[in-house]
Amino acid sequence: MKKNLIVALALVFVLGIAGTAFAAANPFVDVPAKHWAYDAVTKLAQAGILDGYGDGTYRGERLATRYEMAQAVAKAMARADKADAQMKALIDKLAVEFAAELNNLGVRVAKLEKNASTIKFWGEARLRYQSGQTGKYDSASTNDSRFQQRMRIYTKADLNDKAAFYGRIAAEWTSNPEGNTTTNSELFWDYGYFQWTFNPTFKVAVGRNQVIGAYNMFWTNGGYDGVVFDFGAASDKFKAKVGYGDVGNYANAPGVKTGISKELLLVDANYQFTDKWSGNAALYYGTDGKKASFPYQVWTIGLRGKLSDEFTLTGAYFANTAQWAQDNTNETPNGWYADLWYKGANKAKVGSWGLNLNYRNAKPYALDWANVSGVFANSMTSGNSVLGVKGFGLQANYTISKNAIVTATYENLSRNGWGDTSKLKPFYYLQMNVYF
Repeated sequence: MKKNLIVALALVFVLGIAGTAFAAANPFVDVPAKHWAYDAVTKLAQAGILDGYGDGTYRGERLATRYEMAQAVAKAMARADKADAQMKALIDKLAVEFAAELNNLGVRVAKLEKNASTIKFWGEARLRYQSGQTGKYDSASTNDSRFQQRMRIYTKADLNDKAAFYGRIAAEWTSNPEGNTTTNSELFWDYGYFQWTFNPTFKVAVGRNQVIGAYNMFWTNGGYDGVVFDFGAASDKFKAKVGYGDVGNYANAPGVKTGISKELLLVDANYQFTDKWSGNAALYYGTDGKKASFPYQVWTIGLRGKLSDEFTLTGAYFANTAQWAQDNTNETPNGWYADLWYKGANKAKVGSWGLNLNYRNAKPYALDWANVSGVFANSMTSGNSVLGVKGFGLQANYTISKNAIVTATYENLSRNGWGDTSKLKPFYYLQMNVYF
């Protein structure tokens, strides 16, 4: 009896260990009949890389379990040296698919997972209601409230451990709720570039890139076609980017002739003084082939730091040294801004929130109206770039559910140039961003 009891206990122990070892991989679940792995195993069998399983397939009277399939993959991996490039890629793909089961068999596939080419997609969607249409801040504007929707799809394709492709496609539409008509609708390729990582401190990107610089002050709608050199690892105190390319279309922009290339040189340098404070210097140098005829050649210098665990302060001074702008304003157009954040919504943390107070002061032609972001994104339109703008803005955001953030923004601005300091029409918007 004692012997039987010991055997029974031993059996329970063994089964318990086996259950623990294989539960995560769930080896007894059938691989679906139309799963691509069946065709893959058949191809490997026909190539002479896989044998010992009859005709090399599991088709017939019964399906294969994931554990049985992993056994076949393990045998194929052992003979990978006999496979050509196409068959090796197929083995790698199978190894990634059945990684958990192979791990239980004692076959490590971490290296295969790293080397396997992968394509990732993610995105965001935004719904916004705003009180004013871009470029129409004056009180004479009517019918200027808008609904705006935008969706962005991002992609990253790892070509190998050194090269990758990055891309983003955006779709936008704007409608007027008063007239219930669509006023703008478009689908466009924001950016798409190949990036080579030569080492942790040096990267090169070629293609349609985003404008860089000045704590995200600059941006471009549609990117610029060219190259970006990226210096410095993430942990380095000093990091810099240098970009050069064609900025695209500046139709009807003041001081820019149409039908010619608009070249853009971008330099952005950051230095981490302490764990909490960093400095930035950036150059945004545009030309259309004639130095004096392009109105924006801007340099900036800024500072960002943590005042405490909750408060973050960013500030910058900028000036436009382009000859065209100076000739038309009888001065060097310049300006500054300050941006104070308290906490901030985190899309992964429901209930997180933040408050922002900012102030901006920009003279006429101080910034490129087509390529500004940050606190100037809504105010520095074509018209207000010519007129200049100053005033303050308020913003609050809140994470209502995982990957969903609601933002409310209000701006109270005045003109700031040519002796005109009249108030602009108050601007506000309410929007929700969803990330997926």
